[in-house]
Amino acid sequence: MAPAYAKKKRPAKHMKVQTIQVQVQNVFDPEIPSENYWPYRVANIIHIRTRAAVIRRQLLMRPGDIADPDLFDESERNLRALPFVKSANIQEIPRPSGDVDLVVKTQDTWTLKPQLNFGTQGNQSTFSTGIEEDNFLGYGKSVTVFYTKDQNGVSRELGYVDPQIGNTRLTLNTDFKDTSTGDEEHVNLQQPFYSLESRWSAGMMTDRVIGVQKVYQSGNEINEYTQRHLHLDPSVGMRLNDDPENVHRLTLRFRYTKDDYLPDSLTQPNSLPANNTLSGPLLVWNFIQSQFIKETFIDKAERVEDFNLGHQLTAETGYSGRAMGATDNSVPYSVNDGFGFGGEGQWFGLASLGLAGRYNTYASNQIGGRPLNTLYFGNLNVFGHLLSMFPLTGVAHMEATYLQNPDIQDFVQLGGDTGLRGYPVKAFTGDKSVLANLETRFYAPYEVLHLAYIGGAAFVDAGQVQPQGVGFNRRDLHADVGAGFRFALTRSTIGTVYRVDFAYAVGPVQQTNRWVVSLTAGQGFGHNNNSAPMFPEVTLPN
Repeated sequence: MAPAYAKKKRPAKHMKVQTIQVQVQNVFDPEIPSENYWPYRVANIIHIRTRAAVIRRQLLMRPGDIADPDLFDESERNLRALPFVKSANIQEIPRPSGDVDLVVKTQDTWTLKPQLNFGTQGNQSTFSTGIEEDNFLGYGKSVTVFYTKDQNGVSRELGYVDPQIGNTRLTLNTDFKDTSTGDEEHVNLQQPFYSLESRWSAGMMTDRVIGVQKVYQSGNEINEYTQRHLHLDPSVGMRLNDDPENVHRLTLRFRYTKDDYLPDSLTQPNSLPANNTLSGPLLVWNFIQSQFIKETFIDKAERVEDFNLGHQLTAETGYSGRAMGATDNSVPYSVNDGFGFGGEGQWFGLASLGLAGRYNTYASNQIGGRPLNTLYFGNLNVFGHLLSMFPLTGVAHMEATYLQNPDIQDFVQLGGDTGLRGYPVKAFTGDKSVLANLETRFYAPYEVLHLAYIGGAAFVDAGQVQPQGVGFNRRDLHADVGAGFRFALTRSTIGTVYRVDFAYAVGPVQQTNRWVVSLTAGQGFGHNNNSAPMFPEVTLPN
């Protein structure tokens, strides 16, 4: 499908918003004859529609404000980012006086999800059951209760997300998990930069995790140990300029991260990572260039997806010192940029590159300073609508990663869950990787029973990971070819795409079966770096 664009025009200074009307449509529209049957009517009765006040709180304009189309566009994007909103449109109704009235139209998704899931990816099976409600009583709150069994054991999870605490912009995101090897607590309270014109932000994030960490090599577990992780991260930020299309922000954070490692019965001798604490201030500068386009049939089916082709640059540095409780004296650093190109026809591209790590100025076991655990990465993606009247999308993805002087517990990896679908999960680990994916995604050009788009994909994956001191070579290039089915649930939250992929590993392999079947939600590879999932400090643009 061809991309859709929002034409921007600056309003006359006297043009103001007089009234705002909110219209929330139910999951199914009874005015469409084919949706006016009893199963759809029953679903609409069961579903509690989003309350108009929830939609109004996401808008960036109020009656009496200047009618700014940039704010209308951004308000639509904010609404589409909510999991319980399927579509959002803001219509301007001119008045004889020259002012405008606004009609905000949204459509709900089906948010009550009793779940019984099973899947396999890279020869690893998972099972989960529970219930998730992403729009509790129509107030936009999310409640999750889950039971999961996978290769790591059994876990029980309780989560609560509130994107609007009271009548404010405060957001609360909590998740509590009890696993067979420990427990997790995640709490994030934020007043975010909710708009490109937001003046300030503030927040507090806390994470506490106790659990077993497993180390893999060639798809096999070779070591494990218990990790105790504590992370505290208060922050405050401000916007530095008044240009909403080229936004500069500065954020001050204080990061305290403590990791202790304990051996268990399967820990190999002399393999335990050293305990480490990072403690100190961080200064973060962000530059956001607003050049959004609207697309369909990229990662989702039918849903409008927003992509920013402008630069999204982040630079971060600070200090972590022994005087503040840290293990060593170090300077953490991170620089990355995401940007796009094309977008004026049937294709567009997304790219990102950067680095993140720390420079130790003092440590008890080193002489002089040196960079540690520094990740260098680059990613390139090209998306093309191959037919103008049929949902056929071609995707090309390439990435490269190098990890310099890694901590003993960190590595890059590739496997069935990270872009090499013909191989087991965590099949290949090391300190450098390359990955390339070619995929064609297609759907039947109609919605089946007003519930889903059904389609398929054909793909080729190739990549390799090498350990320290070993360079890339043709002999160690791993590749697979395959095809699969796609089921895109159009009325569900976030437009989930489920896939069943059949991948065949080509060339020399060490696994017993060349065929690997994946059954899971989401695409087979992401836009950004797939081989470095263990580096949460690398925050990449979407």
